[in-house]
Amino acid sequence: MRSEQPDEEREGSGPDLWQLAGLPGGLIEASYLTGKFAAQYQVIVSVLLDQQQHTLTGVAAADMPDLLRAHLTDRGVDPNLVDEAGFDLKDRMTSLERWNVIHRFQDRALRDADFVRDLDRYQLTETAAQLHRAVTGLGDDLAAGAAATLAPGVLTANLAVLAESVTTDPAAAASAWAIIENTHQAMARAAAGWQARLAGALAGTPTSEKIAVVQETLSRYVDMWGAGVDTHSESITRQVATLTGLADSVWRRIAVHNLGASADDTAITELGGSYRRTLDTLRAWFDGPQCQARKLRRQMRNTIQPLLRGQRTLAAVGGHVSRRAELLALAGRLEASDDDATAWQLWCTATGLYSAVHLPGTTKAPAGNPSASSFWDADPVQVEARLRKHGPKATTGTASRIPDHRDNRKAARERNRQQQQETARTEAAVVARSGLLLSQWTEVTDPELEMLLMLLSTVSTARPNAAGVREVVTGDGRWHIRSEPIPNAGSAVVKVSSGRLVHPEVRLHISVAGVPA
Repeated sequence: MRSEQPDEEREGSGPDLWQLAGLPGGLIEASYLTGKFAAQYQVIVSVLLDQQQHTLTGVAAADMPDLLRAHLTDRGVDPNLVDEAGFDLKDRMTSLERWNVIHRFQDRALRDADFVRDLDRYQLTETAAQLHRAVTGLGDDLAAGAAATLAPGVLTANLAVLAESVTTDPAAAASAWAIIENTHQAMARAAAGWQARLAGALAGTPTSEKIAVVQETLSRYVDMWGAGVDTHSESITRQVATLTGLADSVWRRIAVHNLGASADDTAITELGGSYRRTLDTLRAWFDGPQCQARKLRRQMRNTIQPLLRGQRTLAAVGGHVSRRAELLALAGRLEASDDDATAWQLWCTATGLYSAVHLPGTTKAPAGNPSASSFWDADPVQVEARLRKHGPKATTGTASRIPDHRDNRKAARERNRQQQQETARTEAAVVARSGLLLSQWTEVTDPELEMLLMLLSTVSTARPNAAGVREVVTGDGRWHIRSEPIPNAGSAVVKVSSGRLVHPEVRLHISVAGVPA
C-alpha cells in the first residue's frame, strides 16, 4: 500500500527554488502582530522594550504583571484586564518564545526558597526590538520629514568640509561623513514616506482627510525641499564628482580612523566601499534630468491636478458622494416626455434595463379592447409552482435567442449621420450670410432661424466698445461673432416661415473661432 503525503510535505521534500534564489522568506517574529491575542502580545512586547532603557538583564517573570498594569494605567486603560481569565501570561510568553520574539532564561537560585519560585526572565530579541520600534513608529514621520527638508543644504556644507579635509584631517573628514550618511538616509526615508502618503491619499474616492494629507505633504515639499534642490543640486553634483575621483587609499585612511587601527582588513575594505556607494547614490539623487530629486518633483507637480479635482468633487457633493443630481435630472426628463412609450424607452436607456421576459401561461382576455386594460386591473396569470420554485431552470425547450438589434443600431447611425449633414448645411448657410445687414437675410429656414437667434442672444451679452461694436465667442468656442450697429437705420425685419423677426439693424460678421471675420 502506498501512503499519500500531505502537499506541504511533498513540496518541502525537494529544494526550495525561492530560497536558492536568495529571496527573503517569512518573518516569524511578526507573528505576534496578528491573531486573536495580538493586542495582548503588543502590550507585553511594549513593556519589555521600555524596560531595556532601565536594565539589560531582562525582566523577571514575577515583575511582569505589575509592569503590565502600570503600562495600561499610563494609557488610560483599566489595569484589571491583566487579571481576567482571557489573559494567560505564561501561555503568551511561551508563544513569544516559539516565535523568536523573546529569550527566556533562568535566574540563579541563591537560597532554598528560590527553588519553588518562578525564576524565569524575559528579554526581547534584537530583531523583535527593531520590528516593534518600526511598528510603533508607523505614521510618526512628521519630525523626520521636517528635518529632511533641510537635507540639500546640510549635504552641501558637509561635502565641502569633507572635500577640504579628506586628505589632510581624517578626524574632520570622518565627522563630516557621519553627518552626510545620516542626512542621506533621513532624506531617502522622508522622500519614500512622502511618496507613500501621496499614493495612499490619491487612491480611491477623495475625502477631506485625504485632501488634508496631500496639502500638508505638498506644502512641506514646496517650502523647503524644492528650493533646496534648486539651490544645491549643482554644488552637490560637483563635489560628489571631485570626491569620486579620489584614490582608494584616501578612503581607507578614513575607514581606519573610524574603525581603529586594530580593525581587520575586510572591515576596512567594506567600509571604504560603502563610502563610494553612498557617493554614487547621491549622484543618482541630484545629477541629471532623470535623477531621483527631479522625479520626486515631477510626482509632486502631477499631484496638484488630482488635488484640485478632489477638492472640486468634495465641494460639489458636500463632502459625500451622491447620485441625487443625476436622479433629479432623469426625473425631469421623464416628466417632460411626450408619452409613456418615450418615457419607458428613456428609463430603459438610463438604467440599462432589457425588454421584459414573460412567464409562460395564459389568461382570459378582458372584455373590450385588450390593450386598454391596466396592468393593475388585469386578471393574474396562473404560474405553476414548478416555475415559482425553479425559475427559468424549469422552462422546457431550447433557450431563447438573444434579441438582434443590428437593424436598430444601423438605423440610429443613419439618423445621426443625416442630422449631422443637416446641421452642417445650416451652419454653412448662416456663415455664407456673414457681412450682410440683418435686413438682407432672406429665405431663412427654421434651423437657420434657431442658429441666428442663438448668435444674436450671445452677441447681445457682450459689452460694446466706443463705436457700439460687440465681439464675442460662443460658449462652445466654435463661432466668433462681431455685430456692427448701423446708425439711423431703424429696425430690420426678417421674414421667416412662422412670422417675422424684428431686430435693430446690425451688420453681422460670423466666422469660425480663431479665423478672422
